Amino acid sequence: MFETGIVKKSGDLKKDHETLYTEWQGRLHRTRNFQNDEFIITLSKSKRGAHHIDLGKHIMRGYQLHIVFPGQRSHFSILDYTFAYQLRIAKINFEKVCTALRFSLHLYRIHPVQDLTQSEFEKLLYELRNIGNELHMDRPLLEIICSRARITLQEISRILEKRINDINLFKIPSVLFEFLQLVKLHYNKEHNVTFYAKKLNVSSDYLLSLTRNHLNVTPTKVIKDEILAESKRLLSLVPITIKTVMYQVGFEDQAVFTHFFKSLTGMSPTEFQKSTITF
Repeated sequence: MFETGIVKKSGDLKKDHETLYTEWQGRLHRTRNFQNDEFIITLSKSKRGAHHIDLGKHIMRGYQLHIVFPGQRSHFSILDYTFAYQLRIAKINFEKVCTALRFSLHLYRIHPVQDLTQSEFEKLLYELRNIGNELHMDRPLLEIICSRARITLQEISRILEKRINDINLFKIPSVLFEFLQLVKLHYNKEHNVTFYAKKLNVSSDYLLSLTRNHLNVTPTKVIKDEILAESKRLLSLVPITIKTVMYQVGFEDQAVFTHFFKSLTGMSPTEFQKSTITF
């Protein structure tokens, strides 16, 4: 994304590890606006600029964390001197480590840019640079890259957890936040929206209005996304059988699980498993 100015890169999205780390500094720069196929973490220390993610515009100032998911459109408009540190992970590999994010992915999506303290910034930068250093080796150890990526996502979740202590900061109703957390706890046993509505003491219609208004998705989509993310993670583990994965995410019939998985990915669980590579 950062192609002019002072640039240092490690890794290659076209190689097996499909991970790229970039350090950039400069001013008056605009990156290309395109739909990403990767999960992107960017740390910025900026005097002035903006990060456009889908239809949202996020002002750049001081120390910040930026997260962009596969399928989102984004570009930076740098207006004054800025330092940027960016890690890009191919979608197929992100699906193997995304469970390290402790909260629903929808919560990260609706708050993709977070202000950081200098201490938080430096802690995340330490992890990103460790990944970059490993990618720079003649023979990068993919196990180390994977471990560092998970640690980075866990640190991001820890930062987000501090912000969540003040629900008003996230501008979402407490009932919706509780729903997202309940799904994290029960998705592998409870696939029905009615279960969650009863737990929250609200109607299914009210829950639908909340998710549509604040997340632009249905409650069913939230549940399915959690099931799918865990299914993909498990299927990337070797050796593991389709039946084992099926039971762990709450299905009892393999045909039903296969239909569920293929309807969302275009591939059967077996095809997906064969397509995965070691991260």
